[in-house]
Amino acid sequence: MNLITPNQEVVEIFNSFWTERPITNEIKLFEDKGKMDITSYIVQFKDYSKKDRTIRDTSDLSAFLSEINSVYHTRVKGIEKLVTKLNRIKVTTQEGLREIIKNQGFTLEDFVKICKMSSGSYTYSFATKVFSFIDDETYPIIDSFVATLLDNYIYEDKIPKSKWGDYSKYKENYLNFMKHYKLNISFKNVDKFLWTYCKILADYWADMGVLHFEPVAFDTNTLKESIWDTSTL
Repeated sequence: MNLITPNQEVVEIFNSFWTERPITNEIKLFEDKGKMDITSYIVQFKDYSKKDRTIRDTSDLSAFLSEINSVYHTRVKGIEKLVTKLNRIKVTTQEGLREIIKNQGFTLEDFVKICKMSSGSYTYSFATKVFSFIDDETYPIIDSFVATLLDNYIYEDKIPKSKWGDYSKYKENYLNFMKHYKLNISFKNVDKFLWTYCKILADYWADMGVLHFEPVAFDTNTLKESIWDTSTL
């Protein structure tokens, strides 16, 4: 069975499931299969959209991070410890986190490093989702759903999944995917398409062995010296 071919129209249809006016409630899950009614899923996606808006409008840093962790099931422990450490570098609100990311050189790897200190694990998926909420024009998300589809699609200059633990390589590969399918849109819209499509596929086809959902491990070799002295946190 062949995955549906991504294009601007297909991505727009899948993104519309998160709105009050979906373009259709019947889609093809595979190129060589007929359409399926996904009305029950559209209800879920509308709910996710409402939660996304709530997260974006949350100024409190602890609530912002906790809601992302809860809604997207990233299972990060130690959110309050993470907030405490961020407070020590004078980040106390979502807007403060936005400013430090956009203007002061606070990298995704810096955030992962502090997450490790707070939770005991390299919370890669969580970090990309936090950064995507801050700046979805710069940071695509990575999770098992999105990575599964990126790994299963065929496109030029595809970088092996084994290298995606380096976020710069993951982002390069993501851009290669978008270029191949001529998706001249934001990371956020492509994120939504991949995640939404795979969410439906996971329920219908995972038990049949069509797709295998595995997380991508963060590559600790990519951690570099930072302007932030994390040893004092």
